[in-house]
Amino acid sequence: MEKVNTVKVIIASIGAFLSAKLGILYIVLPLLMVAMVIDYVSGMLAAKKEGKTNSKTGMWGIVKKLMYGVEIMVGMIVDWTILNVASSLGINIPVATFFGLLVAIWIIINELISILENLTRLEVPLPPFLLKVVANFKVVVEKSGDTLANQVKTDTKSE
Repeated sequence: MEKVNTVKVIIASIGAFLSAKLGILYIVLPLLMVAMVIDYVSGMLAAKKEGKTNSKTGMWGIVKKLMYGVEIMVGMIVDWTILNVASSLGINIPVATFFGLLVAIWIIINELISILENLTRLEVPLPPFLLKVVANFKVVVEKSGDTLANQVKTDTKSE
């Protein structure tokens, strides 16, 4: 029983540490992983149904999903850099992550679109509005990112 409690304490400590360091990404990253697994499985099922299974394509799908993690890390590095530069300039930014979060949400939306496309290939009936809603949300996220990028560009020009 003592070993079980020790394991629980270790797991809870790791969870608390990650939650403190990642902020809302602590919730978003597992959602992304679930979406990636569902997309991969639904894509493989659709390819099998269409007679287009290919180990090279399947492996590339896995590599591509691993590279999503690199994208998110780049966003998190941008966040970290901005926060540290702002802190050294005496500017307090109350958010721990933003670009990392924005990238993760953008990738989740792409995964959701892909899942819906795979379900269509599997001839699963979908409500006609669902793909439109997800695609429109992607546009909103992209516009938010563009607005921030333009703001950074404008701020650096004024200096």
